[in-house]
Amino acid sequence: MLEGLLFDPPSFSEVLRSVFCVAAAFAAVFSAGFSLFCAACAGFVLRGRRGTELPEAELPPVTVLKPLKGRDRGLYQNLASFCSQDYPRLQILFALDDPEDPAREVIAELKKDFPDTDMEVVISPERIGCNPKINNLANAYPRAKYGTLVIADSDIRVRPDFLRVAVRPLKDPKVGIVTCFYRAGEAKGVWGMLDELAINAHFMPQALAAAFMGVKFAMGAAIVLRRSAFDRTGGFKNLADHIADDFFLGKSIQAAGWRLAFAEAVVDVIPDVASYADHIRHQIREHRVIRLCKPGEYGGILLLHGFSLVTLRMALAGPDLLGLGLLAMMWASKAASVAWIQRRVLGRWASLRSLWLLPLSEWTAFASWVCGFGYNRVMWRGVFYDIHPNGRLTPLAPTIPARAGAPTA
Repeated sequence: MLEGLLFDPPSFSEVLRSVFCVAAAFAAVFSAGFSLFCAACAGFVLRGRRGTELPEAELPPVTVLKPLKGRDRGLYQNLASFCSQDYPRLQILFALDDPEDPAREVIAELKKDFPDTDMEVVISPERIGCNPKINNLANAYPRAKYGTLVIADSDIRVRPDFLRVAVRPLKDPKVGIVTCFYRAGEAKGVWGMLDELAINAHFMPQALAAAFMGVKFAMGAAIVLRRSAFDRTGGFKNLADHIADDFFLGKSIQAAGWRLAFAEAVVDVIPDVASYADHIRHQIREHRVIRLCKPGEYGGILLLHGFSLVTLRMALAGPDLLGLGLLAMMWASKAASVAWIQRRVLGRWASLRSLWLLPLSEWTAFASWVCGFGYNRVMWRGVFYDIHPNGRLTPLAPTIPARAGAPTA
């Protein structure tokens, strides 16, 4: 009888594997629940946000600052969407650092097609820091005519009423910065659809959940600024050495005593990705920036990677009905959440054509999160930078000294 009571205690590796399997199952349930929670947040944050339209006499004159580098896919349509705004007083400044930049050809087309639009090209190699986008914007800034600024990336496309809607929160004199939610669309190819999912299935749901919980942050796709508030923070000089310039700008303006508001307008991002390597490099860079800007929250992101953790669980313990059921549950909840959020954002159901790539998107996001713990180094527009806490940049190689001379228009 004594022999029947004896058993071999499990080894440490077996205990560790069992603990991991339980943790993966917990993360799967949490991930699925979080997806549904994000969908509910979209309903609360975006429902009934259509405010009262401002009379034309109360619309502030606006200067749009557009930093350009190269000829991205759909660049003409993106820029033309700003030139065709239904807005009474509008100036557009295109900022480049190279007179041979192919984006100039697009601007020449725009000048022919929109002769009545007040637009200007500012070309200057002057540098105030390591961030090339901020350098371009700083060079164009002295030519801005108006007290309301809009900074919008080159891959952004907007509706004709975008400016009318985006400036509404500035009616409150305490608001210094307005930021826009965005979605990805018109993706081409598998890699473009992965970039689309990175925004629509990962970033946007988390951003809406954070907004619902009262977190105020700036998103760089399109930002509206009260010029007086922006100047009080130090202007572009304050942002010149930060890779997460939008995040730091939002923090700086709020620290100066101004409020941050979310715009009712939603803008479209047009993905332009040529390969999987381009996609994952971009994702790793984003994760490293998040880790350095929000180190206390970065570890908790692991709970959102239940799909990848269950996949690892099945690799360790073998496939079973529980694992397959958890994967199906997470896929279904994420797909439903993405479709519902896009419905709340756009007023129409999202296309389902990219949702078959959700597993690959989940695995890529997890791999990028893991790589985010690695070196504090990224490649940005062909240049390697070291990233320091709070997102401050230093180039790996010495920067080229800034050339003298005023910007040319």
